[in-house]
Amino acid sequence: MSKKLPVHVFQPVFGLFMAVFMSFLMSGAITAINIGVPPDYLGRWMRSWGLAFMLAYPAILIVAPLARRLALRFVESPFVPAQVPAKVTNLPA
Repeated sequence: MSKKLPVHVFQPVFGLFMAVFMSFLMSGAITAINIGVPPDYLGRWMRSWGLAFMLAYPAILIVAPLARRLALRFVESPFVPAQVPAKVTNLPA
């Protein structure tokens, strides 16, 4: 018996992790750029992170399919095996 979630919840779970990590890093960097690192920096960062996460998660769920389609216009799909050309034998002379 597998303890993993079913494959149909991959996208929302992936989006959740992306939103957590990206909003955490970006809110920390932008807070430091805007106000420096005062004594109350950690509290300000956590408030910023909460707001950033609430905006990031729905945005990722909406934007990720569009970004995937755009990327697949330029890059071969990592999800589909590459087509192997068939061997050509016994060609008429």
